[in-house]
Amino acid sequence: MKLRIHTWPEKILKKKTSVVENIDADIKQKLDEMLSLMRVSQGAGLAGNQAGLDLQLVVIEVQGKVYKLVNPVIIEKKGKIIFREGCLSFPGLELDIKRFKEVSVRALDDQGQELIIHAEDLLAVVLQHEIDHINGIAFVSRASLFQRIKTYPALRKIIKNTQKNISA
Repeated sequence: MKLRIHTWPEKILKKKTSVVENIDADIKQKLDEMLSLMRVSQGAGLAGNQAGLDLQLVVIEVQGKVYKLVNPVIIEKKGKIIFREGCLSFPGLELDIKRFKEVSVRALDDQGQELIIHAEDLLAVVLQHEIDHINGIAFVSRASLFQRIKTYPALRKIIKNTQKNISA
């Protein structure tokens, strides 16, 4: 299956994804394909549904470290940070989003081993952004009402381009 970046308002981006029951060769291959797609698209993270997969999969590459996560969940959070975020599913759109400064995430790695990631700043923001995606939450919903109104023309353009590409 050839993966592609799904853009707003495709339905899969609004859906909470399915829990991965078994990490097999197929899941490992999907994680590898997602990582390649994320790199080609010049992103820092990619969630399963952004690649068209109804699976709780996340890949992240921040500061030279790669994370391939299965069923990630935020288990601890503290502090606040405002971070300028972009998103591969919203090409060209950047918003200031209030996030937790530090998070701890529990997930399985691509070998099925449980891991806990304690993150702050950039990695914490990317983890929150991608975990939001697999829960059907787009980063625009985290923006202030003022920002959403201000970026409405850019959002309309993304929606129009997506509708044009889907019907093509």
